[in-house]
Amino acid sequence: MKETVQYKDLATRYGFTAPPECVARLTQLVAQSDLELEKVARIIASDKELRARLLRVANPKADDPSEYVIDTVEAALMRHGVACAVLIAMGTPLSIALVRTVQTMLSMKLEQADRRSVPVLEGEHLLARVGFAGKATGQVYLRMDMDSATLIASAILGIPEAELTHGPEVNDAVGELLNIMTGNFKSNLCDAGLDCRLQTPDVRTSEDLETPMVAGGGVERMVFRSGRIVMHVDLTVNPWNVN
Repeated sequence: MKETVQYKDLATRYGFTAPPECVARLTQLVAQSDLELEKVARIIASDKELRARLLRVANPKADDPSEYVIDTVEAALMRHGVACAVLIAMGTPLSIALVRTVQTMLSMKLEQADRRSVPVLEGEHLLARVGFAGKATGQVYLRMDMDSATLIASAILGIPEAELTHGPEVNDAVGELLNIMTGNFKSNLCDAGLDCRLQTPDVRTSEDLETPMVAGGGVERMVFRSGRIVMHVDLTVNPWNVN
């Protein structure tokens, strides 16, 4: 399977854990024109992490599994159908793109974290956003506090943190990171059979923490960290362009 080999090769090269075989199988199914939810359900139910991700997506208002209203794979797919499957499948190439980009550009090992284990993002922060369209349409939102953004800018520009001020320099540096990440994301999607077109990334400071879901879609929320750097990533996808 092309995507399985690619994911494993990337994992070996950049030192992160390769996704399990079932993730590649799920991505292959989503890329097909005759998506069968029964097959999707079997793949997701067979993997603990995929099942956990699906239930988080199916219960967007819950902060803890104890608050889940939908608590089975079958119920989640019956309620949300193909939307959840596409969202989960696209989240993996996005995660790989982000980890790979940070490793390449900053020589930092970025790891996915439990959202409950990191400080809540509040107030003014850096928001980077990029839209995509193709077999599915959606938006990627990358948020980080200004300290994390300054650390990233310092590493990219080779300028000590103390000499950087929050402004165009920091925004431009994070924008460069986002450009490389989205390029990797697009490459990963295309390799998985999910061709797409990317919009021009938008990077700015913001106090708005809401992620508007694309009409007819869902959202997966992820958190990544490397030392003092914490990145909050939201992926929202409308699957109905899958054909």
